[in-house]
Amino acid sequence: MDWKRGLREEGFLELDGFRVELTLDDTFMDLDYIPRIIVYDYENEKWHVLRNAVPKGRTLEENWDNAVRVFERIVRGEEEPQFGERGVKERFLKDLKFLGV
Repeated sequence: MDWKRGLREEGFLELDGFRVELTLDDTFMDLDYIPRIIVYDYENEKWHVLRNAVPKGRTLEENWDNAVRVFERIVRGEEEPQFGERGVKERFLKDLKFLGV
């Protein structure tokens, strides 16, 4: 199974030093949830929310597809991962090279 299909169907992806998950966020305290990509950093034992905008879909399935497309752009180097903490991005990008896109 390729990584995009695995991420979409399983909701997570294991890399060497990170775990990537798809989730929903209700940050704005309303009933409308927005798709998010979260990343667990095994080295620092800490979760990070990627700040890259994921377009909101009309359905849950469309939300997941949009999140996978954003992550694919990050993997391809077309978009930089937006972490709130310094130093994480460089290690994360290094691990993404193993996806073989």
